[in-house]
Amino acid sequence: MTMGMAIRVKTTQQVPLDLSKAYVFAINHQVALDIPAVGIGIPCPFGWVAKAELAKVPFLGSSIKNSPSVFIDRSHPKKSVESMQIAGERIRKGLSVAIFPEGSRSHSTKIQEFKRGAFVLAIEAGVPVVPVTILNALELFNEKTMLARPGTMHIVIGEPIPIDGWTRKDIPKLMELVRVVMERELEHWNRPLTLP
Repeated sequence: MTMGMAIRVKTTQQVPLDLSKAYVFAINHQVALDIPAVGIGIPCPFGWVAKAELAKVPFLGSSIKNSPSVFIDRSHPKKSVESMQIAGERIRKGLSVAIFPEGSRSHSTKIQEFKRGAFVLAIEAGVPVVPVTILNALELFNEKTMLARPGTMHIVIGEPIPIDGWTRKDIPKLMELVRVVMERELEHWNRPLTLP
């Protein structure tokens, strides 16, 4: 599917998703281009769990506001908790959510340290986590110059990680499972091509 700027989005699903279920989509975050691309790539309706600063971004902020999304105000712990509770309630009602567990753009193919919010949300709501790996947005969009080049952006939607019976004690394990999936996909993508 074409996103504009002569950039196409190609999504690979490791397994079909049950579109009658809710999920927490945990996505790595390279550049701002990730946000509209994921909107195209994820095959079911979802809302964003987004940091409050994005509400002020032209076009992007209003589009998030007009979707079933939740802004997290990380500068106010009480408001942050309340926002996560709202997101959890929406998940329990059947709406999937998408979140960048790194918390901000990496401008890199390296996965930054994860914040716990996405994983707390999944555990509290009792829904599977789906790792979503953006492979090459960094190659297509330079945020410093605001220049994009034509090409295909590749996204891999991984296998859902079931968390039935898991508790907050299992959050570090869940974070590591998601990280391993993302790093494996990026390593495979960036592996040098060996010619026969």
